[in-house]
Amino acid sequence: MKYWLASIVLIVISVLFLQQGMDLWKLGTDVDGDGIGIHFLGFEINDSVQEANIPSYATGFFIAAGLSFVLMLVVVSRKIFKMSRAG
Repeated sequence: MKYWLASIVLIVISVLFLQQGMDLWKLGTDVDGDGIGIHFLGFEINDSVQEANIPSYATGFFIAAGLSFVLMLVVVSRKIFKMSRAG
């Protein structure tokens, strides 16, 4: 049960990372003023990101989404492997 719960949590986190990355990518460097503040799940990542650095933050969120998705695959594969050995 805990493997499946962990997998669901990791999928949700992956989707949230991906969504934040896509929002930042769409925004690009088209912002008013000097920069923007970046928040994720209520936490402030950076309060003043310069326009030129926004795509690198988007890339970071894409990488984090990929890593959490791969971690979810590892958790699921371990569970499947344990189930196949026990059966």
